Amino acid sequence: MSLRGRNEKRARTKSFILIGDGFDEFEVVYLIHKFRQAGLPIKSVSLFNKLVYSRQGVGIKADCALAEHPFDNVAEDCLLILPTGGRNGETLRQDARVRPLLQLVKERHGRVAVTDGQSSLARDLCQVFTASSTVIHPAEAQLELFVAALTDHALFAS
Repeated sequence: MSLRGRNEKRARTKSFILIGDGFDEFEVVYLIHKFRQAGLPIKSVSLFNKLVYSRQGVGIKADCALAEHPFDNVAEDCLLILPTGGRNGETLRQDARVRPLLQLVKERHGRVAVTDGQSSLARDLCQVFTASSTVIHPAEAQLELFVAALTDHALFAS
């Protein structure tokens, strides 16, 4: 059985997931798995080293580090996912490089998704982005439904 969109040869929305030490491993692994299962390009980007540790001490090797400038060659309409589980939301919020990155995504007409609509990071996003370019996970919705909506957007937006 082929998955929806997996064998189609059209360009896909490039997606990135930004992770720092202290992330929630379930949230990050689930997002990456579902995107790749649907045949969508997603790159994990760490804040510092390629090896990032979760709040439980589980190490994940990211596809690239933010210092490698993975967003420089990205065309318009990319999707940047900011998981807020564990300490990742606060880590991203306090990193000085994240706000300019958000501005870059905004200038290129990209979208930003945050996994907890009640987080401080989500409130900060509302200052940078309009409601139409931000996808915020509502607190009452399940993560599975939120991820399904993101993958559908990435499949059909391109």
